[in-house]
Amino acid sequence: MLSCIRTHPKQTLWGALVVVFVILLVMTDTFRFIKTLYLIARATPYEQAGTGAGSIQFLGDSTGYGTGASSGTYSIAGRVGADYPAYAIENQSVNGRTIGGLLEDTQNFSGQFDLIVLQIGGNDILQKRVTDQVLSDLETLLKRLAPHTKEIIMLTSGNVGTNPTFFGAEAAEYDALSRAYRAQVVALADRTPRYTYVDLFDEPEDDTFAQNPKLYTAMDDLHPSNQGYGLWYSKAESAFAKALE
Repeated sequence: MLSCIRTHPKQTLWGALVVVFVILLVMTDTFRFIKTLYLIARATPYEQAGTGAGSIQFLGDSTGYGTGASSGTYSIAGRVGADYPAYAIENQSVNGRTIGGLLEDTQNFSGQFDLIVLQIGGNDILQKRVTDQVLSDLETLLKRLAPHTKEIIMLTSGNVGTNPTFFGAEAAEYDALSRAYRAQVVALADRTPRYTYVDLFDEPEDDTFAQNPKLYTAMDDLHPSNQGYGLWYSKAESAFAKALE
């Protein structure tokens, strides 16, 4: 016997809308990923030869790499290079790297530098790594790098929870993780000699990125734009001046 299931028109409409919503969600995430790949492809980690005044090593994630900037000159490394052209700059930043990943990558670290710049930590928050483990990795990393430099400066993405990519419960979770991470890193910097943490965190009502994401965030809604890196550098300039002048 054949059976016939009658579907109410409203059920059909809602079902179709759900399917469209899921497809759009997948497409949005995929499209954002494609945009990020494009931003990575057009970026080159900024390096320069210098004229012998000293040397700077950048070790970071995509923000150290300069992803989101139209060219490396607009990244933090590029802006440091413009202000301190006599210094040689090496850049070993890698997209997607965490503090734990950098700890693994520096097992055989060598060389002597006037300054090591760490642009790292955002992916640890994005991957929701346990904050205590992240800080343990960071402490070990700082001890490893200390014999190789006169000074370490570190920058991490600000409040990940205010990024336009996230909303609702996920944004609240990233906000809480960002706050916990920031509190522990600031405390670590207070008790660690020759280590400066540049605090890029702002409360939502004071967060320029959150207030004007189209200007300060790149086309993937995740990485800083040229203007975003410029805003970060304005907060870090005094730390670089103290270390290099």
